[in-house]
Amino acid sequence: MIDVTTGTLVAIDGVNGLAVETAARMLARSNRKRRAAVSGWDASGIFGELMVAEEDAGLPSARTLILLYAADLAFRLRWEVKPALAQGRMIVVAPYVNTAIAFGRAAGLDAKSLGEMFAFAPVPDETRTITAAASRTLSERTGFVEFACDQLLGATSKSIRRELLVRAARTLKTISRVTNMKTRSYASPLISS
Repeated sequence: MIDVTTGTLVAIDGVNGLAVETAARMLARSNRKRRAAVSGWDASGIFGELMVAEEDAGLPSARTLILLYAADLAFRLRWEVKPALAQGRMIVVAPYVNTAIAFGRAAGLDAKSLGEMFAFAPVPDETRTITAAASRTLSERTGFVEFACDQLLGATSKSIRRELLVRAARTLKTISRVTNMKTRSYASPLISS
């Protein structure tokens, strides 16, 4: 388990990757005295590998994408978050657990299993949700939800992709509302959404 008593863990979640990255960088910049750092998704390079996979490998399932995100998050916690917290620094993790859970729920995965899958992640000291809609421009789709929707749906219709993104944004909003009412573990707010 990660000891979060010395540093500060801030989670920034959202479906618009560019907006989440920008918010994380701005928060880190404004907290230079606390030696703030940003931990972004795909620090492990696992999704980069997925992008260059041969076409005959097929499209990944939503469960596969979530499992890969959990593996990447475990990597980030071990190599970026834990050391920063141990040094008493602020670490901004963008995106964090709620983003992945929102995508998983929007894609039809079970809330309880998602909560269990991310039970290893420490509850952040502060949570922020970016409400900007996912980018429609391919060059600006830099976030996990945008990437996952593209991977899951492949070349299917834009309207189906858009529907999944909207469902993920709504789910994230619900998770955020429940989480902000009371600081709890990730499994608790999921079951009610």
